[in-house]
Amino acid sequence: MVKTIFVIGEKGKTVLIYGLLKKYSAEGMRVGYFKPISKARYRLPSMVYVDPDVIAIKQVLNLEDKLEEMNPITITRSTLDLKNSVELLKKRIEEAYNRIASGRDVVLVESYPELEVMTSAGMPLPHLAKMFNAKTVFVLNAKDRDIVDEMVDKVMLYNCYFEHYGAKIDGVIINNVPIYHSERVEDIIVPEIEKLGLRVYGVIKERVRLTAPTVSDVAEALNAEVLENRDKLSNIVEDIVIGAMAPVAALRWFRRAVNAAIVTGGDRTDLIITALETRPSVVVLTGGLFPDIGVLIKAREVGTPILLVPYDTYTTVEKLREVQSIVTPSSLKVKEAEILETIEKEIKWRELVE
Repeated sequence: MVKTIFVIGEKGKTVLIYGLLKKYSAEGMRVGYFKPISKARYRLPSMVYVDPDVIAIKQVLNLEDKLEEMNPITITRSTLDLKNSVELLKKRIEEAYNRIASGRDVVLVESYPELEVMTSAGMPLPHLAKMFNAKTVFVLNAKDRDIVDEMVDKVMLYNCYFEHYGAKIDGVIINNVPIYHSERVEDIIVPEIEKLGLRVYGVIKERVRLTAPTVSDVAEALNAEVLENRDKLSNIVEDIVIGAMAPVAALRWFRRAVNAAIVTGGDRTDLIITALETRPSVVVLTGGLFPDIGVLIKAREVGTPILLVPYDTYTTVEKLREVQSIVTPSSLKVKEAEILETIEKEIKWRELVE
């Protein structure tokens, strides 16, 4: 009988699910992936919308399922407009899930980012958990929280939400824990969650590389022309630095950045040369301004990719920030070893499928 794990909660779910599916597959299990409801972020040539996360998981795991079955519902408008068709949507989800689960040992189901979505339309997440007869695991993100204890409040809130609809949250994974939160998470937060009757299946230390995009992801999202070092597109981009000041003043910011994308105009030759001295992950030239030949020679020397984009600096930076929330096949492949190491060391992956 198939074992289904419904992964709900905050950011970081897709990378975690990929690692678990890869691990279970390596253990000889037949695995499947299902995202019943998602935002319409990508349209196929067939005019069907799907989530880019689904495309990434399908490609890297070589899953044979159709994208439309892996992601049967994409929200392109107000959810309240779906109230009158909710029974039809439930049937579509159930039929798609049954096809995905057929012949599988383990299926990981990924929830919509906001847990309350579709509640007003008559299809709350707890209904789906019951439909799949799934073990529900809540992923919490410890980073960017001034008061890390809020994670306990959030678990309590959504546990009540699930119980209201006759379902339950079975366990928790605490993700992306910065070193300054680690002691409190282990000594205070984990015991408090366990007092609620929930299992803590893992505490994952912060690793920026696991969520950072590659230069290839950046180039694709920006529709950029690669001017130099195409063989370095697997570089990881952790920081974004805008080069808008004098080279001497900018240098200290360039040096402080880790695996940075430095964004500046193509006509800022002195600034670009200064940036390249610090060996960033990539330099993104804005405004469609082709750089001086000396920039390309220096880039070739230090091995930093140079991208040329038509947008202004502000638009470019906004698009770069959007890239940080998208999972792509190339980024999963680049990070595969580190993801699997994290699953092995920090997740009770065997207990999840017991």
